[in-house]
Amino acid sequence: MKSFRLGAREARLTLLIISIAAFCFSSGSIGQEAFKIGVVNTEEVLKGSNEAMKATDTLRAAGEKLQKSLERIAEEVRMLQDKKTKTELFVEEAQTADLNNEILQKQQEYQRTREDGQKALLDKERELLEPIYKGLEDLIIKVGKDENYDIILEKRLITLYVKEKYDLTQRLIDLTNEDKKDDENPE
Repeated sequence: MKSFRLGAREARLTLLIISIAAFCFSSGSIGQEAFKIGVVNTEEVLKGSNEAMKATDTLRAAGEKLQKSLERIAEEVRMLQDKKTKTELFVEEAQTADLNNEILQKQQEYQRTREDGQKALLDKERELLEPIYKGLEDLIIKVGKDENYDIILEKRLITLYVKEKYDLTQRLIDLTNEDKKDDENPE
């Protein structure tokens, strides 16, 4: 469901961008002055951003920790189920009721741990990445204004080909990492 919403949003965004570009071309601004277009692959900028890489590493480590915890609980459930299987051959069903309860409790613990862990990961992802996304958006706007771009497009959405001189991706990666170095090393 989420991917459908994203696809529909991207389609509307693409149509909006094409409409804006068509309006700009048809308004005659091309003939009167240079129309400056830039493109940026925001996904690549984020992959190249030191801050985003640190956030991704933090999230990956937390995910691995959650996975190990879930594997430990799942192993405990398997051991209890094996114990029950071996025990029920030799005793009455009423005597395995305690094992059934213990298995059920472990399964519920697994489910609770999984749900709580996934929620915590999503919350942490939001906490770590939203400021990075906002900073990237602000940087794109700043570059657009400072360098007099008429429009900056998301490269992955609608461009099939673009001259390298219009691609701002690497420049934004460098600016993003440069800004963070300045923040970390004030003079």
